[in-house]
Amino acid sequence: MKTEHELDALIAGLSAELKPSRDLWPELEQRLTAPETMTKKVVQLKPNRWLSVPFASAYVASAASVLFAVTLFWQPAAPVQPLVFNPQMLDAETAIVYSFEQAKAEQLASMKTVDPAYADWQQQLAQWQQAITLVQLALKYNPNEALLLKQLKQLYSQQQNYLQKVVQSGLV
Repeated sequence: MKTEHELDALIAGLSAELKPSRDLWPELEQRLTAPETMTKKVVQLKPNRWLSVPFASAYVASAASVLFAVTLFWQPAAPVQPLVFNPQMLDAETAIVYSFEQAKAEQLASMKTVDPAYADWQQQLAQWQQAITLVQLALKYNPNEALLLKQLKQLYSQQQNYLQKVVQSGLV
């Protein structure tokens, strides 16, 4: 195998332009046609009485009357219900995240004061959140992995239990 320097030297020795081995113009000239030799095809349109102006206005009038009748007598079947988010209709990870995050938000909302023994509670929650984020990243590659789903549920459960202790410490 050649070294890079030998290959560079061989490349430098190549000419910048390549010349064809034969004259290519005769073949190209046969394929090209001169504009004066081309025949123009004129397409004669037959006047169609169905597309004439009087009939077109009749079509528009009939379409307008049908549209008017439909809008006049239209009654919706039932009122449209707003869509409600149902995490059980989605994948398991979304259901777990939704239920635990909702409980976490409720616990944080009920928090009034924190016992000094739990002064670093936000740092603890951040560490759990970091672990949860890593498991969620792994779930992106293996979305139906039972062990990862179980681990995600356990991390959320641990975080929720800790948060419960912090909330209860402030109530005493």
